[in-house]
Amino acid sequence: MKELSCDVVVLGTGPAGMAAVAAAAAEGADVVAVEAMEHIGGNCVWSTGYLTFVNSAMQAEQGLVDDVETFVADAARMTAEAAEGYGMVVDEDLVRLFGRESAETYDILTARGVRFSRFIPRPRQHTVDRMAAVVDPWTFRTAFEPDFALPNVRTLFSTTARRLLTDDGRVTGVLVDGPGGATSVRARGVVLATGGYQANPELRQRYQPNFLARGPYLGVDTCRGDGHLMGQAVGGDLVNMTFVPPLVIVSSSLVEDAIAVNSSGARFHDEAGPYEERVEALLGQPGRRGWYVVDDLVAREKATLIGQMPEPAVQAPTLAELATTIGVPAAALEATVEGWNAFLATGATGDPVTGRVVMPPGRRTCATAPFTAIPMVVGVNFVSGGFRTTRSLQVIDVFGAPIPGLYAAGDCLGGLGGTAELGGTRISGGFTLGRLAGRAAARGDADTTVRHSVQGAFLPSRLDTKIALVDLSDSFADSGDAR
Repeated sequence: MKELSCDVVVLGTGPAGMAAVAAAAAEGADVVAVEAMEHIGGNCVWSTGYLTFVNSAMQAEQGLVDDVETFVADAARMTAEAAEGYGMVVDEDLVRLFGRESAETYDILTARGVRFSRFIPRPRQHTVDRMAAVVDPWTFRTAFEPDFALPNVRTLFSTTARRLLTDDGRVTGVLVDGPGGATSVRARGVVLATGGYQANPELRQRYQPNFLARGPYLGVDTCRGDGHLMGQAVGGDLVNMTFVPPLVIVSSSLVEDAIAVNSSGARFHDEAGPYEERVEALLGQPGRRGWYVVDDLVAREKATLIGQMPEPAVQAPTLAELATTIGVPAAALEATVEGWNAFLATGATGDPVTGRVVMPPGRRTCATAPFTAIPMVVGVNFVSGGFRTTRSLQVIDVFGAPIPGLYAAGDCLGGLGGTAELGGTRISGGFTLGRLAGRAAARGDADTTVRHSVQGAFLPSRLDTKIALVDLSDSFADSGDAR
């Protein structure tokens, strides 16, 4: 077996991993990055690219007043709503930490060439406009590629982490498997940033009903829960693993330009509204069927996004012919599109039919033939379960004690997961807390404070949400990976 040694090893190079590599390298640490794919970026480069920043320079430029307390209150409200359907464990320390540090993330990203075009209004989630739309998600990757070319950074592509290495209770590295065979990578700090477990139906089945666990997923197939399994095998405390909310699978960027119609040819919900309301609205339609409708301008511009949808799109030269193809009344579909276009021409900020406030860029209408319809399908895009950590992002074990040498960020982090329904905290949270995890791993920051554990009584959450005890009876510590 080959052996490598370094100061910090980062597992995964999505937003959290990229930020962790950059931060650790900036501290002068020798870094090894392990990536299962052939390039860095993870899911974020394929995403719509909505990021939330609190009290950012972009907000200040537009005269928007925001602060951490307002963000925490918004998070508390959304977490309380999520807790009605899921057991929730939320770490307010991490919520505040993200709120305080996210503005610096905005500064770092823009300094690296990432550009944001506008704020996406989500008044029912964010009481202040703070969710910004990136111009080009691929710039997340190009922004961090120079860090991976630094002399103190080595990246192992097409390589899968298999097991964490430990010595007397301390994590001392990781066993990986790549093109050159098995390699033992020794390090004083390991950052788990392998993404979520949404691409692993077998693992999701432990936390979801079977029919949901087998539902379609839109994203990279390396989100298998590898970090979750490896961290759990050394005692890490997983929380919020059941919080895998179903949603109508569609890119938010595509939704901006689309309207959704049912079998009657009528719109039936706020297409850009809260995820759970979209699912509820679709499941309430006859046959549980609905279609997103766009014109040729949008279909060409967003062909890649349409091609990623679970079911194939159909196209027709006129709205009437499209209606016939998908089996809805032609006159009704034509009237629905005409009404939408007429509303867009008014300049009003709220759609009187559904209450929708997210409009197409430039309020462009659905008017250019041919027209396209895309079937609406319920599935999964993201998960929110991960490890409890200290404020230095050190993983906490099931007895409430930090695990020396082990850190977590991004979708391996559970305590920030309750904010997912706010929108924009997933990618921004990865960049923000990934930066802090990489820095802590490089510096050897540790927190020896023992926090409450599943063995004792949970303290009531200061976010006033429901608390669920974590079932640790099955460690998933089998001899294979998380496939």
